[in-house]
Amino acid sequence: MGNIRSKQIKRIAKQIVVNFQDQLSLDFEQNKMVVQTVTNVQSKKMRNFIAGYVTRIMKKIAESKVQTIEELES
Repeated sequence: MGNIRSKQIKRIAKQIVVNFQDQLSLDFEQNKMVVQTVTNVQSKKMRNFIAGYVTRIMKKIAESKVQTIEELES
């Protein structure tokens, strides 16, 4: 059983990866700070969900499971 994330969290996370990929890394803590600065999310829980999904996407990119960033936009 995996984690279920809403479409809103996935959409925001994908937009952050497309627009701010150079600032992101495989580290959750660093991604959490980037999400906090580039979004206006007020809730810690929502920020952490987005940062966690961003980290997951970055790991997929590092493992070459995602060939291009354009695949994320679909």
